[in-house]
Amino acid sequence: MNAFRATPSEVGSVLEPGHVIERYTVDKRIGEGGMAVVFRVRHNQLGSSHALKILTAPRPRIRERLLQEGRLQAGLRHSNVVSVTDVLEVNGSPALLMEYVAGPSLAQWLREFRPSLEDALALFRGICEGVQEAHHHGLVHRDLKPANVLLA
Repeated sequence: MNAFRATPSEVGSVLEPGHVIERYTVDKRIGEGGMAVVFRVRHNQLGSSHALKILTAPRPRIRERLLQEGRLQAGLRHSNVVSVTDVLEVNGSPALLMEYVAGPSLAQWLREFRPSLEDALALFRGICEGVQEAHHHGLVHRDLKPANVLLA
C-alpha cells in the first residue's frame, strides 16, 4: 500500500485504490464536485466502509466553510442525513469522514425506475425531513439535487 502524498489540487487525479490515508485505505473514487472529491475508504482495523470528502479548492474561506459544515453535521443525528464522524487532513487539505451510503443517488435510481405518486411523495417527505433537521442545526445544503440525494 502506498502512502498518499499530493497537493490538494492533485487529489482527484492522483489518489487511487490502495492509497493509505491515516488509518483508512482508498477503495474507489465515488464522486466529485466543484470544491471536493469523494472517495469510499475502508478502515484498516475495523473493515468498515466510509466516505471521505476531500477539499480540492484550497482557498481559506472554502476551507473554513467545509470545517464548519463538518462541525455542524457531526452533531446532527437523523436517518435522512449522512453523518460526519471525523475530520482528517490530507496533505494540508481538510477532509470530512462520513457515513458511507451504499445505495444509488436519486438521479441514478430515477433513470431506472418511475415511482408511483405514493412512493414519490414518501421520497419527497424523507428529503424534506432531512433538510428540516439540517436547518434546525444551522446547516443549509448549497447543492440539493437528485444527484446529491443518496438512497439506502
